[in-house]
Amino acid sequence: MVKPEGSCAVGSRHQKPVIVVDVGGVLIDYDLDRVFEALSRRLNIPLPLLSPVDLDRLFHPLVTGTGDWKDVLPGLDAALGIRLSPGEWHTVCSQIFIGEVPGMDEALAELKSDYRLIALSNTMAVHWTHLMETYSIFRHLDGWVLSYLEGTVKPRPEIYARLQRRYCGNAPPFFFTDDTRSHVQAARRLGWHAAVFCGADDFMENVRRHRAEG
Repeated sequence: MVKPEGSCAVGSRHQKPVIVVDVGGVLIDYDLDRVFEALSRRLNIPLPLLSPVDLDRLFHPLVTGTGDWKDVLPGLDAALGIRLSPGEWHTVCSQIFIGEVPGMDEALAELKSDYRLIALSNTMAVHWTHLMETYSIFRHLDGWVLSYLEGTVKPRPEIYARLQRRYCGNAPPFFFTDDTRSHVQAARRLGWHAAVFCGADDFMENVRRHRAEG
């Protein structure tokens, strides 16, 4: 069973090095265009493709846990020229995910005996709930730090600092990977050994290389 966010096992598990992984793009593949394509088919009208910057702005209250759907829906509906209920948006938003990243289930299974595996993710409650209910890869995790529970997001330094305090004895983790370069750069500025995610094989090679370097 996956331990709840913030919990730690006792005894020797405290001594295991910590590997930190992002979720979207590292554990689970996603495709933003699928949301707009699904909506267009459902409503039988062409819809504009919102930019990642616009989406980040519109969903910020959900991703930081500072607001709920009633705060977000008016802006979303206005941007797309439609009107959906919160339940309809929940369903549509979950269609962003397209499956586990190839090779990562096997990679985490191989690493689990020697490392604690912690997720660090910018996400919202509806996505996290859907992911935990849908994908078995999360059984490998020993914990997680999630933006909507923390009220802050990567690449802000406080979310990295909270993970350090909670899981690493306030020291940098052994290794961190994320598919967003700015998130990796922020981690490196805090002294973390980090690399941009480029697939399961590259991830495992980075871990092995760092371990060999000692």
